[in-house]
Amino acid sequence: MKANGYGSWRQRVIVSVDGRYSEEVARMLDASEPFQKQGNPERAYFEWTRFTTRRGDDEDIVFELSMILGTPPSQYDWRVDWGATEY
Repeated sequence: MKANGYGSWRQRVIVSVDGRYSEEVARMLDASEPFQKQGNPERAYFEWTRFTTRRGDDEDIVFELSMILGTPPSQYDWRVDWGATEY
């Protein structure tokens, strides 16, 4: 996680979704396309960034993604890869 110099931190969040919805989710997350697709059934992986004033702010990540993609379980079957996420 990198500081932006103004008292906030840039979080890099890795989100995977059901591959059938990758184009729709890309628009919702303002991403060009998934950086990876894998698995059977296929999952699409996106890097999503946000800013926060607290390090380790996982609650706000889940809240904001719920507002964008719907509360789990949603049709997009979204999941955060906490091991690859910088928060």
